[in-house]
Amino acid sequence: MKIITFIMPRTGEDPIGGFKVVYEYANRLAIDGYKVNIIYGITSRPVSNIIIRYGYYFCRFFRWVKYKFFKNYGPQRWFQTHKNVNHILTYRLNSRSIPHTTFIFATSWSTAYWVDRYNKLPATHKFYFIQSFEDWHGDKEAVIETWKMPLNKIVIAPWLKEIANELGESATLIENGFDHNKFHLTIPIEKKNKYSVTMLWHDHPLKACNIGLKALELVKEKYPQFKAVFFGVPKRPQTLPKWIEYYQTPSPEQHLNIYNSSAIFLGPSSKEGFCLTPPEAMLCGCAIVCTNIGGYTVVAKDKQTALLAEVGDYKQLANNIISLIENDELRFRIANNGLNLIQEYTWENAYKKLSSILKKIED
Repeated sequence: MKIITFIMPRTGEDPIGGFKVVYEYANRLAIDGYKVNIIYGITSRPVSNIIIRYGYYFCRFFRWVKYKFFKNYGPQRWFQTHKNVNHILTYRLNSRSIPHTTFIFATSWSTAYWVDRYNKLPATHKFYFIQSFEDWHGDKEAVIETWKMPLNKIVIAPWLKEIANELGESATLIENGFDHNKFHLTIPIEKKNKYSVTMLWHDHPLKACNIGLKALELVKEKYPQFKAVFFGVPKRPQTLPKWIEYYQTPSPEQHLNIYNSSAIFLGPSSKEGFCLTPPEAMLCGCAIVCTNIGGYTVVAKDKQTALLAEVGDYKQLANNIISLIENDELRFRIANNGLNLIQEYTWENAYKKLSSILKKIED
């Protein structure tokens, strides 16, 4: 049996978009007859300074003990993986902690170091699955160093392929798929409440939720009947205005209802790889308002499938929402164009591309 191993930079108990993408591929690989190992390294980051390194190992040891005891390091609470997908927790990433495998995938800049050093496989069988340019987690030069490693690079968005080209590196583009059974229209676009908007709430500064909130408050001033529904992993922020509904880690049914009960989806992020939420919202008939960043513009085409604003420009985000409220024809057109475009983004299409790469190497 052929074995695929994904090396993750942290544990997977909380919903994370990038992890969800890996789990989607893992399930399809398992169904296709592969055995899949997903390894969570508690000490995944390379640290050159020996004193800092052992301090890091010491602190992380207690986290490893906690996860080892409670066994809650996988995605069981929020994502169901196939029976042939094996979740493995390891304290340190090295050749001894990785079981025999046919192919191995790094899934972040920090795990790329370990995959590059894994000497039990030829370079042809080692991959780097790149979902963003992760300079927010590490030194930019350290991230670029991983892009230049002799690994087969797969990127999920055109803007990432452009970075690879600029660095003189080859990369295969495989854009994400989306679950069309989980996300779909239950309320026709024309019957949605145009005074309703939804947005993902996240604590990370790059998600720029404070910018989104400023935009929504401007719209609320103009339209008192305006409502917003947020969803996210953290507990409801204490500073969130009372007029905004909030769902912490909504169930699949709640998530579908949030998208369908909203006419507009707001994406204020300052950086994304290929954000999952706008396409999910498109599948449910939302008109998209978002920032002009590579991770959105894979599917968010200005004045075609979305209305765009520059990063940080909350006034333009607000104006774009107001335009969709005041112009039914525009809102319907943006939403329908998005719904039509996103039909081609399926997991079946994405997996075919990944599978063909693996089979070509196997042959």
